[in-house]
Amino acid sequence: MNVAALRADPQYGAIKDYILGHTGLWYYSDKDEDFATRLSRRLQVRAASTCAAYFRLLTDGRSGRDEMDRLVGELTIGETYFFRQKEHFELLRHKILPDLLQRNQVSRMLRIWSAGCATGAEPYSVSLLLQSEFRTELAGWTVSILATDINVDFLARAQEARYADWALRQTPEEIKNRCFVKEGAIWRLRPEFRKGVTFQYHNLASESDLASSGRMFDLILCRNVLIYFSRAQTTSVLERFHGCLAPGGWLLVGYAEPNMEMFKMFETVSTGEATAYRKSSEESSSGSSRQPLAWPELQPQLRDVACMPVEAFARSAVGEAPAQEPRATLEDLRLLADSGHWGAAIALAHKLIETDGLNPGAHFTAALIHDHMGEVEKTRQALRRAIYLDRGFALAHYHLGTSFKGTNEQEQARRALHNTLELLASMPDEQPLPHGDSITAGELRALAIMHLNMDGNEIAHR
Repeated sequence: MNVAALRADPQYGAIKDYILGHTGLWYYSDKDEDFATRLSRRLQVRAASTCAAYFRLLTDGRSGRDEMDRLVGELTIGETYFFRQKEHFELLRHKILPDLLQRNQVSRMLRIWSAGCATGAEPYSVSLLLQSEFRTELAGWTVSILATDINVDFLARAQEARYADWALRQTPEEIKNRCFVKEGAIWRLRPEFRKGVTFQYHNLASESDLASSGRMFDLILCRNVLIYFSRAQTTSVLERFHGCLAPGGWLLVGYAEPNMEMFKMFETVSTGEATAYRKSSEESSSGSSRQPLAWPELQPQLRDVACMPVEAFARSAVGEAPAQEPRATLEDLRLLADSGHWGAAIALAHKLIETDGLNPGAHFTAALIHDHMGEVEKTRQALRRAIYLDRGFALAHYHLGTSFKGTNEQEQARRALHNTLELLASMPDEQPLPHGDSITAGELRALAIMHLNMDGNEIAHR
């Protein structure tokens, strides 16, 4: 059946809803041409002449489950590479893993889940990091890395641990030569670096919870997966992740994941280069209480500021504190926000704006804080002020676009994202963007195009 005939089939809408509901791939909800093209390939392979005939195949017991696996292989994209998003691996190296090693000294166990592992580069990268840089500290420990995906073909390839040069393009030569065996044009990961990594089928869109089987994790990685889910499904997945994390456990998601409002159940930890989310160490696996982060990484004056009454805090922010107290800066604001003290951070943001209302960075940072607090209109007002003060503020245009996407205001979202692309057009890919935590013009361009493509916007392909 060709694509036009498939889309004209009376049962096309029903089978599409069934497939997207099963897989969670709502990325295809408004991409009928792409979805129908991929679906038609399976109909041709199975010689199904109608959507009804193919639906009967999909719901036919074990053979139907096998066919759904094949279809998922058509719908999912497994392009990945080792040590993708180096800022995340720096965060793992310097913050997350040392914290977990200290936290788990008694149990001497480390449990990691790579959710949406594709062909295995992510869990194997974590294994390489652990064995290359934490081997001494982990001597005598039990370390397990569970890697799951909905695509059974990807899982089979991951278990083979064989990769082309392209998948190792960010891998240091020393690691390639020490940890892989070259077999013609293919690099095979040595067995000792695959130890402790297991692969398993798991559908994140299902209601199944790995914690129900007694599995708890110290670290969950789910990067660049949630962007394919609906808002409701994303919220459900995050709730299940929270339930699967041990107290004090960490969650790493991709840069393009949904707005921060959805992560309110977690503490936010940022290094300026990357952001992660942590379950409060005060919570039980089923608890819901949240406690502030500990303060050791903050400057001493910020520890004092965060404990001040709001009135005294505001006075210190505008210079009415004793002369020896340093005047608060935009960097102080970012550090305070990164610590998770949102009320104090927004109070400081407002005071900074009062003293320097023409600073677009202050308005932009205030917008990010409002966004985390779920204050949509205040977020947009602050972003518009930042853009008014700096028409070339690409990150402000981008966040305005994602804010509109979050409330399904697609036309406004497209306009803001196109403005982002226009501003980035003359910038080299490697150029870092102000106030962007080291994000480059090329990375922001890719994110904006991804959001436009998710809406089927053809201009994004130009």
